[in-house]
Amino acid sequence: MTLHATDINKDIPIPLYYQISQLIRRRIESGEWKVGDQIPTEKQFKETYQVSRATIRQAISELVYDHLLERRRGKGTIVIRSRLEETLHDAVTFTREIMNRGMVPESRILDFKLIQASNDLAERLQTEPGDELVAMVRLRYVNGKPVCVENWYASHVRFPNMKRDFFGEQGIEQSTYYMLQKRFGAQIRNSTETISPVALEQDDAELLNVPMNTPALRRTRVAYLADGLPALYARGRYIIKLIINQPKLNSLGSNTGQQ
Repeated sequence: MTLHATDINKDIPIPLYYQISQLIRRRIESGEWKVGDQIPTEKQFKETYQVSRATIRQAISELVYDHLLERRRGKGTIVIRSRLEETLHDAVTFTREIMNRGMVPESRILDFKLIQASNDLAERLQTEPGDELVAMVRLRYVNGKPVCVENWYASHVRFPNMKRDFFGEQGIEQSTYYMLQKRFGAQIRNSTETISPVALEQDDAELLNVPMNTPALRRTRVAYLADGLPALYARGRYIIKLIINQPKLNSLGSNTGQQ
């Protein structure tokens, strides 16, 4: 479990605790740190990365809350789970999590159109380059404040005649999973996703009413149907200040639910 000072970058506008938290998460999800393993001590992290003990504790606390780590008296901090995907019944995501916290999720569609699949999108959605895709850009809100810019794609062949007005703007009606089930009878079986730190580019920053280069989370997700084919591919940029630091509002781990 070797740590290296170069694992983190103090020259970028991404909080150090978040860089360390994501480093630990990647090592767990890659299998390098397995269930039952004890991770390095707070002292080892502190001395290697030259950061405060409070920074290390905040990083670890994020993963304890996500049920990836557990603090055990006399044994240190232990890996308890490695989650790359869960079933629909095991977890929830943006729409349901916000509603469960007593807050109001909303979405505003900025663009909705048919496009031809690029090589990258075709690979992610298991279709052919040039095939028609439904492409949507939407701005997502919590309690009236913009928190995410999302690009969303689905195969037009699998979901013909999908329309902009199929997507609601408030509550469960804005959930893409809910829409796919209601309109097409499609059941989401599971999903995979990745999360990485980014600095917001100008266009996203303007939509989110924050300065350019504000720290954010880039979250990409592929959700799969019961037959194993991809239902959708989405990538969003979430403001860290609102998503990570909001108490109990960090449902961005790998899971499925109402998106």
